[in-house]
Amino acid sequence: MTTTSETIVRSVPDKSPRLGPGVARPVVLLIISVAVLVAGRIFSDGLPSWSAGEAILTQSLFVAVLAFGQGLVMLIGGLDLSIPGVVALSATILALWTSVLGYDVFTGVLLALGASVVVGLIDGYLIARFQIPAFIVTLAMGGILTGTTIGVTFGTKAPAAPDTIISLFSGSGKLFGIGLPVVIFILVGVIGYFIQARSNWGRTIQLFGSSPAAARISGLPVRRAEISVYVVGALASGIAGIMLLGFSGNAQLSLGDEWMMPAIAAVLVGGTVIGSGRGFWQSTFMSCILLTTITVVIQATGFPQGWKNVLYGAVVLLALLLMRRRDHPVWKGSGNA
Repeated sequence: MTTTSETIVRSVPDKSPRLGPGVARPVVLLIISVAVLVAGRIFSDGLPSWSAGEAILTQSLFVAVLAFGQGLVMLIGGLDLSIPGVVALSATILALWTSVLGYDVFTGVLLALGASVVVGLIDGYLIARFQIPAFIVTLAMGGILTGTTIGVTFGTKAPAAPDTIISLFSGSGKLFGIGLPVVIFILVGVIGYFIQARSNWGRTIQLFGSSPAAARISGLPVRRAEISVYVVGALASGIAGIMLLGFSGNAQLSLGDEWMMPAIAAVLVGGTVIGSGRGFWQSTFMSCILLTTITVVIQATGFPQGWKNVLYGAVVLLALLLMRRRDHPVWKGSGNA
C-alpha cells in the first residue's frame, strides 16, 4: 500500500534536469571549460594536453563530492561551513588508524565515515529541532572539529595516508590507461544524478526546499528530511576527506580549507537557487570542471595563487546578485537546463 508521503512525492512534477534535450546548461559549461583550456596555451605549452586534462578531472573529483553535499544543503536554504573540519577529521581518523595504530584500511574508512555521519546528525538535529541558522551551527561545529582533530593527533606531525588510498586518489593507479580518480569522477557524476534527480528521497528534498510549509502540511516527514540532508552532506565531506588524504599523502589539519569555496561556487554556477528546491546536479558537475580548469590556467599564467580565491569570491557574489530576482534571464527556463 502506498503511503501518503510517497504519493505526494510522486505527484510532484519532476522539475529536475533531464538528460537529452535538457542538457543545455551542462553542455555550455563543458564547451566553456574546453575553450578556457585551449586558450591556456597562450600561457603554457603544456596546455591543452592529456596530462593536464587528467589533472583537471582529478581535482574536479574533490570539488564534485563536496559540491554534491553542499548543493543538497543549499537546496533547502542552508549553508554548511563545517566542511573543512569534517574533511580534516575524516582524513585524520583513517590515517591514525592505519599508519599510527597499524590496523586495516577498511575498518578505518568505516570509522571515518561513521564519525562524519555523527557530525551530520548533530548538525541536522540542532538545525531542524531548534531552528538555528545552519551557517551558525555548522561554523561552530567546524571549530569543534578542528580542535578535536588537533587533540587526537596531540599536535604532532600529520600522519601519513595508507598506500591503498594513495594509489586510488593520487593518480598513480590506472584503469585501461586512465587515472583512477578520473574513473571515480565519472561514477560520482552518475551516482549523484540518480540520487538527487531520480530518487524519491531527492524529490522529497526538492519539495521540502521549495516550500517547507507545504511539505509539512502535505504530511511529509520534514524534520527527518532536513536532518538527512545534513547527514548526507557531512558524509560527502567525509568521503572527500578520505580522497584528499590519498591525494595529499598525509592528514593535514588544513586539508579541506581550500576546497569549501570552490564547492559553494560550483553549486551556484550550476544554477542552484538557494532555498528553492531547484537543483541541477549535472550543471553543478560541469561547473566543477569549469572552475578547476580556470584555476589550472591561472596557475599556468604565473599569477599569484591568491587570484584563485579572488575568482571564487567574485563568482559567489555574482551568483548571489543574480539570484535576487528569480525572473532574471539567467534563471528563465532553468527547469529544462
